[in-house]
Amino acid sequence: MKISALKFATLPIMAAALAMVGHGQIGPGGSVKGDGCVWEGPRTGCIMVTDRATGNIYNLLISSGGKPELGTGIYFYGGLHRGATACTGQPVDVTAWGKRKLNCNEPDGKKPSPY
Repeated sequence: MKISALKFATLPIMAAALAMVGHGQIGPGGSVKGDGCVWEGPRTGCIMVTDRATGNIYNLLISSGGKPELGTGIYFYGGLHRGATACTGQPVDVTAWGKRKLNCNEPDGKKPSPY
C-alpha cells in the first residue's frame, strides 16, 4: 500500500516540475530563446538580459562576432552553457542574436542583487 501512495504523490510533483521547465523557454536539448534589454551584471563584462516573457535572467556568452551594447533591445537563441561562470543568471552559449526595437532607456528593475 505504501508504494502505491508514493507513486500517486510523485506524479503531481513531476507534472509541476515539467510545467515549470516548459514555461521557462528552455526547449528540447537545452535550447534557449528570449528577448529583452541588455544590461551589465554585477561583474564587469557580464552581458545580461531579463527575458520579457518569463522574467528569467540570462547571462549571454557570445564567443564570435560583435556583442550588443548595454541598453540595447535584442532577441537571442542559444543553448544552455555547461560549467560555471563568474556571472549571475542562467548562462547561455549564444548562437545568434539581433537587435529588437524595445524601450531600454530606463532600468527594468529586474536586475539580480550580487549579494
